[in-house]
Amino acid sequence: MSINEKNKDNLKVREICLASSSLSEEEIGRLESITDNFQFICDLLATDLMVYAEAKKEDHYVLLDLKRPHGHPTLFLENSDVGKIVNSKSEPFVKKTVGGGKKSLGVYGVMISGRPTQQVIYPIYHYEKIIAAICFEKDLYLTESLLGKNWNRVADDLVGALNQKRHRLKHWPKLSGQEGFILTDTQDQLIYVSYMAQNLLVSVLGVREQPVGMKLPLLLKDFHPDVVKSEPVINLIKRRYSGIGGTLEITSFDLSDNNRILVLRDVSELSLKEKELKVKGALIKEIHHRVKNNLNAVAALLRMQLRRSNNEAVKEAFQEAILRLDSITTVHEFLSEADNVEIVGIGQLIKDIVRKLQHALSVEDKVISLTTNSPDDLYLNSEQAVGVALIINELVSNCYEHAFTDKISGEIKINISINKDSENNFILTVTDNGNGMPDTFDKDNPSSLGWHIVKTLVTEDLNGKISISNIVENGKNKGTEVKIEAKVDVKQH
Repeated sequence: MSINEKNKDNLKVREICLASSSLSEEEIGRLESITDNFQFICDLLATDLMVYAEAKKEDHYVLLDLKRPHGHPTLFLENSDVGKIVNSKSEPFVKKTVGGGKKSLGVYGVMISGRPTQQVIYPIYHYEKIIAAICFEKDLYLTESLLGKNWNRVADDLVGALNQKRHRLKHWPKLSGQEGFILTDTQDQLIYVSYMAQNLLVSVLGVREQPVGMKLPLLLKDFHPDVVKSEPVINLIKRRYSGIGGTLEITSFDLSDNNRILVLRDVSELSLKEKELKVKGALIKEIHHRVKNNLNAVAALLRMQLRRSNNEAVKEAFQEAILRLDSITTVHEFLSEADNVEIVGIGQLIKDIVRKLQHALSVEDKVISLTTNSPDDLYLNSEQAVGVALIINELVSNCYEHAFTDKISGEIKINISINKDSENNFILTVTDNGNGMPDTFDKDNPSSLGWHIVKTLVTEDLNGKISISNIVENGKNKGTEVKIEAKVDVKQH
């Protein structure tokens, strides 16, 4: 389930609660905190799951949520009415559970959709108060063929976790409906192995033993798995086993103080894709590393040529070209060392560019401070990062060259922010407290190469716009602000 789907589920439960239930705001929040786990429980128990709360109307209940198991038949039509209010006569065992505070068993063998069923209802608590009831519609044919006598044991543990260990629920794995399940005790004694789990053990790992009653380590004694994730809160360990049929991922975690659950999933195709991505990533990193080295070599050649010239205009042109190369090189250096070769952390990139510019442009008779402000979790794709790097290089270099000609000190500020409500979501401002722009400056028809580069990068590469204005106080120029608004592919981690 995606984050958006989770938010929709929580919003739906909240709306129904506010409209039809007698629950307080705090009690609604309590239900929201466990809503994400209902699908996992539904899938693991292979049963339909319904959640009821007391309605505002006395002796009535409102259906807050309905989950159907992935990969198993459902007893309910797709248009089952979540939000429907029912009286206690139609749901007597919900009333019994809410009133008595204990698990209730409905009438055994009632037919729904032509299949014999039984209701099993559990109370959900908020401290000492019962705020809802979880109702399982148990398909007797299905549960007998799957969990059998272990069904009640597992259901008790799952609902017990909802009531007693809420802080641990967020670590439960998410299911897709194609998993197998194994139930063990805390000594790794196998209690139950689902039919899907048996198939996965045979088809992926080639394990053909009848596992129930064995110890789990003995069953998997011939394998040396890779641990890909661990979570101590619920003693969760995710391991990958390579076998004759591919790769099997087994996620084990504590279901209760007495039992552990193992979720088995065939990840052969995923594992192959991950290996391909690793090889591709290593190749791309090597390319970025070589590009960085080649740019450094070009910069070195330009520096040699710069030292051979006595013409100040030529030297200045070479120096500007070297700074532009250094900014591009910094991006490729980032990508050659990054875990993700497609995105660049823009905050650290700016700091590195600023540090190099300060080193290259500082002069003995001026003290110019340079500060940056950017979200730490902001990332751009590599192409856009190169554009931002060059823009900052040009704007900061321009400040050093023109803003403080008659000053011995100055300040330059770089700020980056994100406006998610605007099409131009990326905002970059560079301000200084220098002389201000002359009245003759025309940003639409810039005469300097630097400003022409900035304009081209903003309008063509970043699909944005640029504005420039003097900061005026008491009728005097107190500096300049350049503001760039662009449409970029922002990623925040």
